[in-house]
Amino acid sequence: MAAPFVSVVIPAYNEGKNIAKTIASLMNQTMPSGDFEILVVDNNSTDETWEIIKQLPVRALKQIIQGVAHARQLGLEEAVGKYILNADADAYYPREWIARMSRPLIEDDKISCVYSKHRFLPEPGFSRSKLFILHTMRDIMVYIKSFKRPWLNCLGMSMGYRREQALAIGFDPRSLRGEDGRLAYDLTRYGRIKQVNAYVFTHVRTLKQDGNMFMVIYKRIKRELPNLFVNLTNLKDHDTKTSTNSGRPEK
Repeated sequence: MAAPFVSVVIPAYNEGKNIAKTIASLMNQTMPSGDFEILVVDNNSTDETWEIIKQLPVRALKQIIQGVAHARQLGLEEAVGKYILNADADAYYPREWIARMSRPLIEDDKISCVYSKHRFLPEPGFSRSKLFILHTMRDIMVYIKSFKRPWLNCLGMSMGYRREQALAIGFDPRSLRGEDGRLAYDLTRYGRIKQVNAYVFTHVRTLKQDGNMFMVIYKRIKRELPNLFVNLTNLKDHDTKTSTNSGRPEK
């Protein structure tokens, strides 16, 4: 059997309640199952995550060095696919996600990195109508950033690139957020970043950290507004391994 040419890499930390559903959505893809593999990297989970992924049709890896960048790096190194897709352990992936995300990389050598937008799944207190406001705000910011700073739109839950190019760069090993955006920025030396129409869906647990829906929107406006016009200017070239830039915004 030929080696899978697309590898989906998922870091997991205490995702025992979510990982099986995520894998189920990734196994139900339009791309033939023989054309991709799924790697789940357990990053010292203290729940049943490791026991669950060992029973799933995936390659189960352990990364004992704590940090999502280290987990993604191990997955990158162990992957056999020519193309890498990053995914999250608590998201839902539509049937065409792998095919749509990998196609631009396969067809155009001038594209070095792809990403897609995400939507939050409604829950009590976070209704569809309230989330519509948040999604509209995010879409506007994604559009603005896409002109001069598209790497800020690259989130680890849905982005892709070529393994060989990413290996030459590597994930930032420091324990900070933005490992995905930093890698995307560095990949621009090989080509441009492209947005793909392949929405993924995730839970609102990251939003709940900010409180109710009013606080979620307020804090995001407060964070994004000062940088609104900055995002429309070229960023001075820099070394992402030493830069203090965050690399990407919060979800």
